Amino acid sequence: MNKPPLFLLALRWMARIIGTLVVLLAGALAVGEGVPNPFHQPTSVNLLSLALVTMLAGQVVAWWREGIGGALVLAGFAGFAIINHGIKLNAVFAFLPLTGLLYLFCFFVQCRGKRLRP
Repeated sequence: MNKPPLFLLALRWMARIIGTLVVLLAGALAVGEGVPNPFHQPTSVNLLSLALVTMLAGQVVAWWREGIGGALVLAGFAGFAIINHGIKLNAVFAFLPLTGLLYLFCFFVQCRGKRLRP
């Protein structure tokens, strides 16, 4: 089995570390602030929560399945943007699509490398 290139390993671990920090931050906020009761929230807030959970689940799944995890992160981000009628990226929220793109990039580069080898 051939080792992936060093730049691919660096990008993969950068995405994993950033994704883990985002998941830990979201978990800390959920514990500290509490999770809102979905039965007392408007539909748009519940859909935004679902999009956020999808992004966070994608961060976890990407540790084992980069392609699926990256797609979940970007799908959740797109859902969040659609429901919210656009997104203003801030210092924390900008890392979500970045990690999704990094996971997908690593996935496609690794898949392409496997197909090119005899």
